[in-house]
This record gives sequence, C-alpha cells and structure tokens, in this order.
Amino acid sequence: MTAPQNTRDTSETARIQDLHSYQVLDTPEEFAFDDITEFASKVLGFAFVFINLIDKDRQWAKAASGLPREAAECHRDDSLCNVAINRNEALVIPDAQADERYTEIGCVREEPNVRFYAGMPLINSKGFALGTVCVVDFEPREFPYEKIELLKSIARQVVAQFELKKSINETRDSHGKLKQALDDANKAKEISEQFLRNTFPKAIAEEWLMSKNVEAKYHDGVTIGFTDFVNFTNNSEVIEPAELIHSLNEYFSLFDEVCSTLGIEKLKTVGDSYMFAVGLPERSRFHGVRACLAALLFQKTVTNVNSLRAQKGLQSWSMRIGINSGAVMAGVVGTKKFAYDIWGDTVNLASRFEQVSAEGKVCISESTHYAIKDFFECESRGKVDIKSKGLVEAFWLVRLKPEYSSDEAGYVGNKTLFSRI
Repeated sequence: MTAPQNTRDTSETARIQDLHSYQVLDTPEEFAFDDITEFASKVLGFAFVFINLIDKDRQWAKAASGLPREAAECHRDDSLCNVAINRNEALVIPDAQADERYTEIGCVREEPNVRFYAGMPLINSKGFALGTVCVVDFEPREFPYEKIELLKSIARQVVAQFELKKSINETRDSHGKLKQALDDANKAKEISEQFLRNTFPKAIAEEWLMSKNVEAKYHDGVTIGFTDFVNFTNNSEVIEPAELIHSLNEYFSLFDEVCSTLGIEKLKTVGDSYMFAVGLPERSRFHGVRACLAALLFQKTVTNVNSLRAQKGLQSWSMRIGINSGAVMAGVVGTKKFAYDIWGDTVNLASRFEQVSAEGKVCISESTHYAIKDFFECESRGKVDIKSKGLVEAFWLVRLKPEYSSDEAGYVGNKTLFSRI
C-alpha cells in the first residue's frame, strides 16, 4: 500500500502561499523556538523533537532538540509530517515499520529509519497546517493521551510565535501615516535594546530580548576579579560628590575599554569597586590569562591617569585587585529592575582576595595561579588569612613573562601571547 499523499490543488497552493507569508523559511535559529523544542523534549520524555514546516517540495526544520535541525530536512514525500498536516488531530504511529501505511515513506524505509512518530499539525487561524511539531524515536514507543494533550498545547505555542513574527513583519512593512510612528517606536526599541546589550553580556541580552527570561546557568570555568580604590571612603568624605563621580568615571571608562578589547565581561560597579569576569556567558579556555592581563592593564591605566591628574594638581588614587578562578552560577535577577549577576563561593573568595591585596598590587588565588603560571611571573605570598576560609595560598601577580610581553614592564601582551589565547 502506498503512503497517503497531499492533494496538490488550489487549497494546497493557498496553504503554501500562507506559509511563505510568515517569512520564516530558511531563517537562522531563534531562542524562542529552540526553547520550545527543549521544553517539549523534557515534558514529553523524548530526545528528538522538531518544529518542521512543509514547503512545496521539501520539509524544513525551524528548530530541533537532540539532533541538528538539518537532520530533518528532506523531500516532503519522504516525511511523516507530510502525512500529519492532512489531519486536524495529532498523528501517533507507535511503530511505522510495522504499519504498512507508512513503510514506503522515505524516512521509514531508509535512513534515519524512524520507528516511532507523534506529530501535531501547526494549524493557523486560517485553518492551514504550516507544518508540525513532532517527536520521533528509532525504537517503537507508546504515547499516552496525556502526552497528546501536551503536544497539542506545545503546537499552539509554536503557532503563536509564528503569528507574532508575522505581525512584527507586517508592522515593519507598513507605510503611510504609520511610518513615523513605527520609526519612533523602532528608535525607542533600539535604544532600549542597546541599553540592554550594554548592561548585559551580549548572549544574555539576546536571550532576554527573545524570551524575556534568562535561566540561571552553571559555569565551571570562570575567573572573577574585583578592584578597589584604597582609602576611597576617606576621599569620599572630603571630595564633592560630583567630582568624586567624575573621578571614578575617569578610571572606569578606561577599564571598560580594556574589557572590550580583551573580550571581558564587566559585571557591575558598586561604589569604587569594579567587578569583571571571563568565561561567561561563553566559555573561554584561557579565562584566567585574560583576567590577569586585564588586571595588569587596569593598574597601568591607573598609573597613567594618576600622572595626568598630578599635572592638574588633582589627587592621585591607588588601587588594589583580587582575582579567583572556579565555578559560578550566573543569571538575571529581578523582574523590573533586573540585573545580570553571579553567585557562589568563587565570587566570595575573589572579593576576599581583593580585601587582602595591597596598594598597586594584584593578589590571585592558587586556582588562578595554576591556570596562568605559564604566562605570568608571580610571587608566592604563602598562606594568608581569608575571612570564613582560614589560611589559604595566595600569590602576587607581577608581570607577563618577557616572551609574552611587548613592553618592558610586562603589562602589555604581544602577538605570541594573543596567538595562544
């Protein structure tokens, strides 16, 4: 028996035209749809989940879980989703290779040799099935009624996302009297999004913009640094607030440039403390090296700014830095005045190392020293007393090793260094 086929009539032509109106075919991956497939995988208990769209002659995947979305791309006649879109309800096939209605369909007969399939049509408000959200397996499986209802709910969420994208596209294409309003709205949106990108790491900003939610994530290889201006409290009592803020900005804005150059995340400033991190949200093999290089450049920056301030008769500020490496949790906290932040013992210990550092010095932990000792010259401090930790090993970060430095002081990396990190 041959597999059921779509009837290529005017209704099918209208369906394809409506599918194309969403402008979603051949678009890049998007968090909103990726999140849906990941969620579906967890709640349905299947590793392989796809959001497939059925075009004129092909099946194309907008998102996938468990496999690259390219794995689902094929001729539509080789797809079980091509069968499912002809239904108003979910299509559940416990074992396609044992059901003669489906044994001759390409994805069943040949690789990937699908056995189990459950797909729910993505039916829009016009009644057109754009494709399916489906789960597959390569062994026979059962799919109880409760999971069918969950699959239906997930399909509705996918359609809602498509409708949202279509609405946005239509709005962007509007002309006439709406143009000015759209321009103003887009400018406001761009300003808001740019502010978000400046506030959050790039990947976190994009995730928030797509889903308005960022789950806390575990990062096992991160280096955290804290800076602190010595005697800041005393200075703040005798300097005008406006001058104090101007002075802090004078230093911190240059720190921002160092972070941007080295691919380091500035997390936040609290008073006179500048907190930075390497290794999140994206992994960095040499997170410790980049953090220590930044610390040396921060100290070099402070020296340069102090020299200019002295020429103007202004007070010079000295700074101490503490650095530690390890694992952290990171995510967005709050729903209104939200912020990207990190937690864990690694963070607390980095702050403690800043507190036991010294004027013009960078104090690093044993874990950081282990990660960077091939690139930097360090001096052992022996054991230092750390609050809530007792005696722990600590080191002074002195300079880059000569073979990795482009200046005599050992603060600026050379091409050899950057070719390795």
